[in-house]
Amino acid sequence: MIRRVDPSAARQALAHRLRVVGAALLGPGLPHRDDDPIHDAAAVLRGLIDHVRSETTPAKLWLLRLAVAGRMATASEVRALRRRLEISTSLETSLWLLEESLADSSSVSATRAIELVQHGVVVDVDHTARHDLHTGIQQVIRRTMPLWAAKHDVTFAAWTDDGSGLRALSAAERARVVDWHKPEYEPPRVAHRRAGDTAGLIVPWDSVVVLPDVAMPTALAPLAALAEFSGNRVVAVGYDCIPVVSADLVPVGGASRFASYLGVVKHLRRVAAISSSAATEFQGFVDALPAQGLTGPEIVECQLPAGSGTTAGARAGATGPTVLVVGSFEPRKNHLAILFAAETLWREGLRFDLVLIGGMGWGDAVPRLVSRLRRVGRPVIMRHRVDDASLREAYASARFTVFPSLHEGYGLPVVESLAAGVPAITSNFGSLAEIASGGGIVTIDPRDDVALTDAMRQLLIDDALLARLRAQIAGRPSRTWSDYADDLWRGLVAPERQVLASDARHPEPVP
Repeated sequence: MIRRVDPSAARQALAHRLRVVGAALLGPGLPHRDDDPIHDAAAVLRGLIDHVRSETTPAKLWLLRLAVAGRMATASEVRALRRRLEISTSLETSLWLLEESLADSSSVSATRAIELVQHGVVVDVDHTARHDLHTGIQQVIRRTMPLWAAKHDVTFAAWTDDGSGLRALSAAERARVVDWHKPEYEPPRVAHRRAGDTAGLIVPWDSVVVLPDVAMPTALAPLAALAEFSGNRVVAVGYDCIPVVSADLVPVGGASRFASYLGVVKHLRRVAAISSSAATEFQGFVDALPAQGLTGPEIVECQLPAGSGTTAGARAGATGPTVLVVGSFEPRKNHLAILFAAETLWREGLRFDLVLIGGMGWGDAVPRLVSRLRRVGRPVIMRHRVDDASLREAYASARFTVFPSLHEGYGLPVVESLAAGVPAITSNFGSLAEIASGGGIVTIDPRDDVALTDAMRQLLIDDALLARLRAQIAGRPSRTWSDYADDLWRGLVAPERQVLASDARHPEPVP
């Protein structure tokens, strides 16, 4: 169904957007307001085009295009406007820009309002705000952003449904981000509001834009232009490069989507990697960018928390010790190797319960094998959508946990196990080996089924070893989410704010 735009509303919105941008670019030179929105828009647009022609910068081109169109521009649209200014008069440019930007009479962009966030910090939390999914990235955001909100002036934003710009969060969306871990929080009973048709845009200007979340596919083109042209300092949290480094371990299409995201990363100012391994992956990408004439972002390392703990107990109703596995059910997490090891040990006569907790991920090999094992009486449990309280209880009642992942940016399940005082078996390379270096963990080659089986057997029968590992956990240095949030702000946001402040004191034209 085509939605026709109210011409009067479109004229009012255009005049509003141009005047908001005019106040930022023209200052005292902004024309006096005319009661007729057509005349008002024409006067301000003429002033803006003359100003941008005389002081052309990529940022001003980007902002002018957004003011007329009511949506964030793509890179090709910014370049097209620059070329038009070079070959056309101001009147010709005005007509061309209006025609290019407002040609679609059904576009809701024409009626959008905008709000400039100047000299601020805008944080894109789109995916976490919209969805109740609570895996690794969402955990990082829901632990970190409430701490930022309490200490700093930040503007949280999501994308419009059509991916054409950033917008403010609804109350329910904000609660998903900052209230998730509060005891009184209850997930919304209704789906997220559809915002693509109605929401005004948040427009960062001379600001730091932080990308800690999963990027919306339809927003990648305007996001890349935001990073390349807008003059804002766009930065990101770098979790991993698994979709391209280990493309065989992700769903079909995952590698190409991540490659599109890397088209944004190459224009970022700074990436805060969550581990040394993740930093190495992103630095490898940056090191290849001079072939495109680009320098890429600065890569800094800001490790996630790796806690210590002393809590452990027995699960009520368990028929034996509990072995816990936390992680989405996908090939990379190596569940098939765990199930093979568990079956081997059950056949040896060892008694233990195997509890698998995680999101559905992709593929059906794990659920099918679990069903077969349950049909022959094996004590294996598969759980989905577990809340925080139930997850803490599962950790506390486990004898040990198993996380032999083939590739991780960090490995939060191992950290959560340590925080509960529960020893873990994990991989002997990459970010997981980094975590294991602090003690309390048995490392193995995750591609060696015999090594994994031997490690599980040893922790099931050797109480002395288990006690030593628990003592090591208790002695590990503690690093909290508050520590991480502070480090992330200092390493990711504060340096870019200093750059903006310096640029404001010593303005230079952008080539």
